[in-house]
Amino acid sequence: MNGAEPRKLNCWESLGCGRGPGSLDPCVVATDSAGNGVNGGTNGGRSCWAVVGTVSGGEELAPCAQGTSCLTCDFFRLVKSEEGPSFQFLKLAKGVSDLQELQETIGRVESLMAIHERMRTDFDLRTTIREITEEARKLTGAQRSLVLLVRGKPPALHGEFVLKGELKRVKIDFHESSAVGYAAVHNHMVNLKNIYGALHSSIGPVFNRAFDKQCDCRTHSFLAAPICDAQERVIGVITAANARKGFFSSDDEWFVEKYATEVALAVEKQKFIQQSVSAVRLSAIGETVAGLSHCIKNIAQALRAGSHIIKRAIRSNSVQDISAAWGILDRHIERLADLSIDVLAYDPVVRERSKGGALNEVVRHVVELFEEEARARAVQLTLDVGDNVDPAKFDPMGIYRCVVNLIINAFDACPLSDGMVAVATRRTGEKEVMISVADNGRGMDEETKAAIFEFFRTSQPRRGTGLGLATVADIVDRHNGRIEVDSEVGGGAIFKVFVSEDIVVV
Repeated sequence: MNGAEPRKLNCWESLGCGRGPGSLDPCVVATDSAGNGVNGGTNGGRSCWAVVGTVSGGEELAPCAQGTSCLTCDFFRLVKSEEGPSFQFLKLAKGVSDLQELQETIGRVESLMAIHERMRTDFDLRTTIREITEEARKLTGAQRSLVLLVRGKPPALHGEFVLKGELKRVKIDFHESSAVGYAAVHNHMVNLKNIYGALHSSIGPVFNRAFDKQCDCRTHSFLAAPICDAQERVIGVITAANARKGFFSSDDEWFVEKYATEVALAVEKQKFIQQSVSAVRLSAIGETVAGLSHCIKNIAQALRAGSHIIKRAIRSNSVQDISAAWGILDRHIERLADLSIDVLAYDPVVRERSKGGALNEVVRHVVELFEEEARARAVQLTLDVGDNVDPAKFDPMGIYRCVVNLIINAFDACPLSDGMVAVATRRTGEKEVMISVADNGRGMDEETKAAIFEFFRTSQPRRGTGLGLATVADIVDRHNGRIEVDSEVGGGAIFKVFVSEDIVVV
């Protein structure tokens, strides 16, 4: 008939093996009535990969086997392409010839998918690798599983696993003299069985028995799959050893290959996170330098003024003027020294827990450093310190940076003339203090307020990196505190930072 859909080929027709249903020696696929109709085939003719006794389904290879998994067979790809969205991987709709086998297969697939889902929220590479190796071990019925990643110069494969409750660290040379090295060098799956009983030729992969001696174990079956990055470069190897059934099947190869992909994704994600953190740290350094430049500029202006007075006093031989100017120089040299020590002692990763101090003094010090800039910007800068604030428990350098960023932010928000910035401190609880910075600037709408603490968000793109307020939020979070922002368009803004003295996160 014209326009009739062409008949779909069964596997024995496509491969020409001669073992169809009417032959003298039909194969298990041709007689599998439970699969009749699946993907439009006769018996198991178009779901052969799910039939016990084929390459994927059992221990013995079917006549159609070409040394690969059913899931990489050309016929499997053909059926999948022809069926499209209607493709059936398993014969669920047509009955099950072996319920236990089916349940085990579904469990293995679900286990693989669960790892992929958990990777979305797991950001620790070591934890992810531990989960993947545990799942790979259980899925293949192996005694142990191990991921080795390429590190060092010259490159070597490094990994660790637990055997008999003891942590074993492994280093294997990037060389084909071992099965792991062979998989890495040739970017090829290695599957060995009966390691101690078989005679191995000098060609091809050979299990290095020195590994067993080193780790005090005995390996009889071994599977190794290369782990590749997006450019197909080998970055490691995932292994499984000592299968419960005595060997690793082609199904095991397929699943371990997929777990290798998951490891590669985890490694790539870790690199991306590290690159992102490095970028944020570099930007944070830029933001800190920008804040310090304000302080240093104000000190420099004071030093320049004092120097000018002393020079003039020397010319006029006025000891009184020299004495007054020297007081200015001495005070600001001390501030510059303190600032230098603070910068050199500051470590954003490791910092000693504060034992207490004068919060008002830290805030006053920052305000004084900005007085010259306030005059240059025509901003009235005021400070109102609370009587019962000190002593307080806090991280001095963290609060210092916090107040610097808040004042810079307030200055940037102020109008070109008649600007006002008011800084205040208060004790708001037995173990809580507050620092507030208010301005009479343009204010913010709700959308802007919701986004101001995000990294790289700034209303002054030509003047900063957009990390100032995000830095403030991070510092406050380390102090187990909170931030409140009160602002509306045209009505200025007030930032209130509440610092808890119970916990200082370092």
